[in-house]
Amino acid sequence: MAAPKDSDKAPDAHRELPSKETVQKAGEHMIQDETGNEIAFKTLYADKPADERQLIVFVRHFFCGSCELYTQALARDLPLDKLAAAKTTLTIIGCGEPVCIEDWRKRTGCPYKIYADPKRQLYSTLDMLAGFKAMPDEMPEYHSKSLFGVIKTSTWNALTSGPKKMLSGGPAYQQGGDWLFQNGEVKWVHRMRNSADHAETSELKEVLGVVA
Repeated sequence: MAAPKDSDKAPDAHRELPSKETVQKAGEHMIQDETGNEIAFKTLYADKPADERQLIVFVRHFFCGSCELYTQALARDLPLDKLAAAKTTLTIIGCGEPVCIEDWRKRTGCPYKIYADPKRQLYSTLDMLAGFKAMPDEMPEYHSKSLFGVIKTSTWNALTSGPKKMLSGGPAYQQGGDWLFQNGEVKWVHRMRNSADHAETSELKEVLGVVA
């Protein structure tokens, strides 16, 4: 039987929680920090105190101007002190090589831990979209630049990264998503449906109970 087309899926399929088996499989996949050291994905959320939560944001490629804007919005609206008060940690994962993490951190001012999943095993296992979709008619609040401006930023990031990094940012067709774990389980998810479809920071604050 052929796999269902995106058009055949329910409108809220991007918020469908994965099965326990899927989470267990994903937990065994390895991710890398900026020095190339590997850890199992489950290290981020398993065997933690039951009242603590782990918000894990999967960005697109490490040159993506749109995801840079989102990371900057996260840093502004969900600073470490507010996350700590909400007993939540936030981690960023990108689909490029770990060599690109340092530049991403510098460009975004990201205060969170950042990891790489260059083989995109997590993106695949957790059913995040791999493909291009039409942009929404109304851009999200975090998208403070025009579409042309974002494309220009993404291109500039790649061109100025240097010959060793230019092809290491990750595929542009891979979309990401925002995942909330607690007690080793996924409690909430928002998979990106296009390249400007991260969950708004206002929604994240509501989900986390973060006081403005």
